Amino acid sequence: MNPGKFLALALSATMLSTSVAPVLADEQNAIDSVQSATQVFSADVTESKNQIPKSVLEKAVAIAIIPNVVKAGFILGGTRGAGVLVVRNNKGEWSNPAFVTLTGGSVGLQVGAQSSDVIMIFNTKKSLEKALAQDFNLGGSVSGSAGPTGATPVTGTSTVPDVWTYVRTREGLFGGVSLQGTKLEIDESRNAEFYEKPGITTKQIFTSSLPAPDAAADLREILNRYAPR
Repeated sequence: MNPGKFLALALSATMLSTSVAPVLADEQNAIDSVQSATQVFSADVTESKNQIPKSVLEKAVAIAIIPNVVKAGFILGGTRGAGVLVVRNNKGEWSNPAFVTLTGGSVGLQVGAQSSDVIMIFNTKKSLEKALAQDFNLGGSVSGSAGPTGATPVTGTSTVPDVWTYVRTREGLFGGVSLQGTKLEIDESRNAEFYEKPGITTKQIFTSSLPAPDAAADLREILNRYAPR
């Protein structure tokens, strides 16, 4: 291939990976995102063969649910998704959701776009603190590993990472997809949209009984039912 044409193709692929993915990930409004997160979590804790074990959920400090994570690109692949983060309070109950974005990149031939649902189970307070401080990088500031699945309780695990990661493809299967290098960041604009309160902080969301759309109560109900302490 002519070097000039190859360079043009590479530049076009780079633009695709950085522009198409955000558009696809941000199609839903804030309420729709919470409803999608509720559906994703429900599926991943009730599917008999590949469900997230209750023994993993009962130890969770926080949970991030990111539906419809898109990976797009030809030579340089880009990853982006929009979802929610919830934390467990001192009573063992789950908080209202704060909004997050998941971003990352990888190198390889990734023709077209692939959409998957991602769930991150936070096992340590350190990992949550990193997320709230906008310093969450899997494989960097935070250790992560593909989480165990199945109805059998998880016992005897010698090394538990900061975060267990779960990825479900459109075919409904958990995949051993590496999320190393991906970043999780708080989406302050969506927090303000959802709670109709400009300048709202994650601390207020997680520690206060703020008025919120019914979608937040539905998510909390599912979490408290299937992920009790």
